[in-house]
Formats: sequence, C-alpha cells, structure tokens
Amino acid sequence: MKDQNIPPGETIDSITISRLAEGPSRQVTSWNAYDINGYTYYTHAKDSKYVNQNSGVRIEALDGLGRKIQYFGIIEEIWELDYGRDITVALFRCRWIKQHQLNEIGLRVLDLENLGYQDDPWVLASRVAQVFYMSDPQSNLPPKKKTKHVVASGKQHIIGVDGVDDVEAYNNYDEMPLFTDFPKKISVVEKNLPKDIMPWERKGVKGKVITAG
Repeated sequence: MKDQNIPPGETIDSITISRLAEGPSRQVTSWNAYDINGYTYYTHAKDSKYVNQNSGVRIEALDGLGRKIQYFGIIEEIWELDYGRDITVALFRCRWIKQHQLNEIGLRVLDLENLGYQDDPWVLASRVAQVFYMSDPQSNLPPKKKTKHVVASGKQHIIGVDGVDDVEAYNNYDEMPLFTDFPKKISVVEKNLPKDIMPWERKGVKGKVITAG
C-alpha cells in the first residue's frame, strides 16, 4: 500500500489508513513492560526478577478447517511501532509452545521447553490474553519424568479502562476456564479424595456452634 501514495483525507479513518499505508517510523520503542486491554505484560527477562508472572499469553486462530485453535506462549520482546499522529501499534515477540493436551481431570498441560512456530513469533499485543503457568503436581510424582505446567487465565483489570463497563463485550476471546468441564472434573477429584480428608476443615482450633435466626 505504500506504493499507492494514498492521500490523507479529512476523517479520522482516512487519516489512519493513510498513515498505516506509509509505514511506521524506522525507530522502534522497546519496552520490558506494557499495559493493554486491562493486562500488565512483562518480557520473560523482567518476569524472572519478580514473584508475579506476567509474560504468559494465549491467542486464538483458525486452522485450515475453520476450527478455533488456542496457542500459548511467553513474551520475549515488546515493540511499539510509531505511525505518527499518535498512532502506535504494540507487538509481542513470543516463544510459542508447540502443543498442549488435556489431562484426565481436564487441565490444560504443556511442556514449556517443547517449542514450535519459530518462523512466526510476532503477534499484535491487542489480540492476546494473559495466562500464567504453574507446575503440574502430577508430573512431579514418582516415577518423575519431566516437569510440565498447567495453564490458567491471568487476572484482568478492565472496568473503567477506556470507559469499559462490560468485560464480556470488550474481550476478544471467550473466558478460558481452568477445567474444561468444571462440575464433572471437580466431582472426579472429590471422589478420589480419602474419605477422612476434608480440605475445607481448619485444623488445630476448637469448633463453635452458632444458632442462626
């Protein structure tokens, strides 16, 4: 489009199209943290210095059959392209995980060292949602093989950002529950718990009966 020499119009849309057609500035701003869509993202290098985890992302795309596929990754670099007239576009260069699977209780489990899609690392920052990766306890049980990680949704603070008052209407993607079939999976976990274990019961204190009403 740069060769078309599109003249700038008078409306905001036409000016934006003209600026995008001309391409961004040769100078790129690089960040190690970025706020967008109610999420705070860090590069993996910055993330490694903190207790909180902010470098995990997921994106949805359609495969050749038109099916919605989720991809998971870790942010390596954050670039901001400047097109002038306050038009900026943020990009994340990500390390993508090759594949993930569902375990027997419905958790999404992946190997963070199993990388893929290295020829397509860049993604629009506005098109991703945040996730975090926690160690899968089952992968550490004997016989211990390789530690894997469970994927969970990141925490979004969107209310009040850019006048947003409806999270569901604002988000690009459907909510990603921790369990793929929550009621069924939780019942499976409860059935496998020893009968004498009540995880909700606090130990080491005396009980007290309270009469309601």
